[in-house]
Amino acid sequence: MKNPPLVLIGGSFDPIHLGHLWMADAVAQLLPTACIKFLPTAGSPLKHTQTSAKHRLAMLRLALRDTPYQIDRHEIYKKQPVYTVDTLQQIRHQLGADRPLIFVMGQDSLESLDRWKNYQHLLVYSHFWVFPRSSIGQPCRFPPTFKSRYTQQPDLLTQTAAGLIYLDQRTPPCISSTKIRQHLATSRPLVPKRIWEYNQSALLYGSTSSYEY
Repeated sequence: MKNPPLVLIGGSFDPIHLGHLWMADAVAQLLPTACIKFLPTAGSPLKHTQTSAKHRLAMLRLALRDTPYQIDRHEIYKKQPVYTVDTLQQIRHQLGADRPLIFVMGQDSLESLDRWKNYQHLLVYSHFWVFPRSSIGQPCRFPPTFKSRYTQQPDLLTQTAAGLIYLDQRTPPCISSTKIRQHLATSRPLVPKRIWEYNQSALLYGSTSSYEY
């Protein structure tokens, strides 16, 4: 049997929330044989992550317990800055030339790819699986060099190793990790129960309500 595709869901996961898990479930529905892994970043060159790798990894383990999903540790302990193109190149080298590799991202990330290091090379190593952002509400704007890579058939991503872009039409829940960090008291329904309980002891995020500001 051909090796199943490896799907990577990258992010700071600061904290992991139900929107992240929704995306994993959505991919699994269409690619039931895929191996799905969460790829926590060491820290994005375009963002600032305050919570330590230790706590973010601990929350990931708790959130993924009793799920079929795994954690990929390629980035989380590396010295910043860490670039997606380098990570995908390393993973491609480990997988070999033939196994499908799929990198999950949001529409806003796809539209800002020209800010990423060597973004033209990303599709050499992997496919893209793109989810729309409900706050955008506009047709996706491809980087010009990627327009010919679009497919409406997600199963095609399992038949080749890399090079295609699938635009999922299902919209993930509109959940902001930033707002969760700022107002955890009003965000309890947005995170797994174990993450809420973890914060009660670790005190990583604020417990104030948004109306108190």
